[in-house]
Amino acid sequence: MPSRRAFLSTVGTGVLLALAGCLSSPQRVKGYVQFKVIDGLIEEPGQTTEIPIINVDASYENATPPDLVHLNEEWADHFPIPRMPTVSDSLHDTLTEQFNSVRYVIGTTSPEWAEDDASLGSFNVATTRENFNRVQVHSEVTASSDGTYLTIHSVGGLWNFDPND
Repeated sequence: MPSRRAFLSTVGTGVLLALAGCLSSPQRVKGYVQFKVIDGLIEEPGQTTEIPIINVDASYENATPPDLVHLNEEWADHFPIPRMPTVSDSLHDTLTEQFNSVRYVIGTTSPEWAEDDASLGSFNVATTRENFNRVQVHSEVTASSDGTYLTIHSVGGLWNFDPND
């Protein structure tokens, strides 16, 4: 068993490395929310099963609302406006009682994330429930991602989709 001093030294080093990671986080970019997904995860020895709860996708047209790709029948009553899903404290509690964990995913697209000859690049990664609730599909956002996690820094209305793209 490690000594108390060794334990505190290790924890202190971990905190410093975590802070250093925050200070060198990726740049903030302007983009739009292309989709929102909630999955419930059931973990059993040797496997994790994903149960899709809701999936809303962009229509890519200014005057057309987002597409409701999937809404699990068991959870339909919990989303009064399915094309604009948010998760209340009580719904989050219900989800976490039913599943081992809940994954909130936001797909965000930006010209600043484009690689090679592409005009756009995307990060489709997990986020917090708070970030999930702050935005809707088609929202214009300022965001950053390390490739595994998305942070929404600001929300600025709706993205203007260019019909020529």
